Amino acid sequence: MIRILNNEKMEKLLRNKLFHVIVWGAILGLNTWTDNLGNLIRFQSIGFRWISSPNYWSFFYLADITRIHHDFVIVKIGHFIGFALFDFLIFNWKQSHKRAFAVSFTFALTTEILQLFFGRDGRLYDVTIDSLGAISVYFLLKYNLLNKLKDIAYSTFTKEG
Repeated sequence: MIRILNNEKMEKLLRNKLFHVIVWGAILGLNTWTDNLGNLIRFQSIGFRWISSPNYWSFFYLADITRIHHDFVIVKIGHFIGFALFDFLIFNWKQSHKRAFAVSFTFALTTEILQLFFGRDGRLYDVTIDSLGAISVYFLLKYNLLNKLKDIAYSTFTKEG
């Protein structure tokens, strides 16, 4: 009886973790597919526009990397953090860095390609930034860097002069 209860609790926990992945994926999707990111950020306005024949070559443009958004740095940090969190949630659900990265990378590539159809600037360099966010989770967890940074900060601020 206790074993069945534990299995039920485990299944509920896994469903809960999957729910977090789906919700965050939906938030990332909303942020990447709305037709005007500036309006979403400033006015919380969401709009969708379908372009049936986008310029696929624009996916590979590099020259516009700093000219697309006047909030360029904030947007790119958002890419990095957004996909780092997405990867962490998937890892928390699946307990596999390979699976988490595979899903994160596939989702990053898919969202950037779909942006071309939603009147946005889907770019390969954004897939790279998204992937770096996902990879950072691997290193943070594998090398326990968060606890090491906390220990360094603690020892720095508690040293007696």
